[in-house]
Amino acid sequence: MNLIGWRYAAASVVGTSHVKSGSVCQDANDCHEFQLASGEPVLVAVVSDGAGSAKCGGEGARLTCTVFVDLVSDHLGSGNTVEQISFDSARFWLEVIQSRLSSQAESASQQLRDYACTLLGAVIGTSCAAFIQVGDGAIVVADAEEVAFGHIFWPDRGEYENTTHFVTEEQVHEHLQFDSVRRDILELAMLSDGLQRLALDYRSQTAHQPFFQGLFPAFQRSPVGRSEDLCRSLSDFLSSSRVNQKTDDDKTLLLATRRPEAIVLGA
Repeated sequence: MNLIGWRYAAASVVGTSHVKSGSVCQDANDCHEFQLASGEPVLVAVVSDGAGSAKCGGEGARLTCTVFVDLVSDHLGSGNTVEQISFDSARFWLEVIQSRLSSQAESASQQLRDYACTLLGAVIGTSCAAFIQVGDGAIVVADAEEVAFGHIFWPDRGEYENTTHFVTEEQVHEHLQFDSVRRDILELAMLSDGLQRLALDYRSQTAHQPFFQGLFPAFQRSPVGRSEDLCRSLSDFLSSSRVNQKTDDDKTLLLATRRPEAIVLGA
């Protein structure tokens, strides 16, 4: 298969319930493509959702995304590969993220829990990918052998309904989900919990295929790299009445593809 470079876009949009209360969006995201010394391209993507009960949750989410990308960049820049990312790597990164959040809280005379947020992270090479998750939200992918979309982890709920786990928790490593897969990932979707009911089928615990199949064709026709036009289109979609009728929470959607248009399902 003749693959081209990654094309990607993302948007984080404030929920209608937060608009009514005068709150700002507490979701954050980031996405970059790096190149190893060997020339192999590696996509690094991250989504974080600040806890609604945390007064600095949005700030925590933004800092978490920044630190995650920096840590992966350091890993790759030191000559390491995607295959060398392990559970221990993920645990160390989580410790660093928590330490940075703790330092930020201390400098602002706040508590660490005030920066509570989730973490969804993906590091995708040409034949191997590593995925990290703490809390809810979902990472969904399709590969070269299977055009159907499938989730990596099911959203992690807490002890009670509508609760989850956060990177600021003392025993956060107990809730760290990690997977390293030898797969040729061609498409990636990452979403915060505000979109779970639209994107996931809870009865079968699977990704809702029509939701993702309707989103990727425009990306497969776009130029390589980050598309600001598609970022705006995603923002408009997430702010639409169609979506807001289903959820009043903050919403983040990050999409990336390197599947050639010629083999788009149904093309």
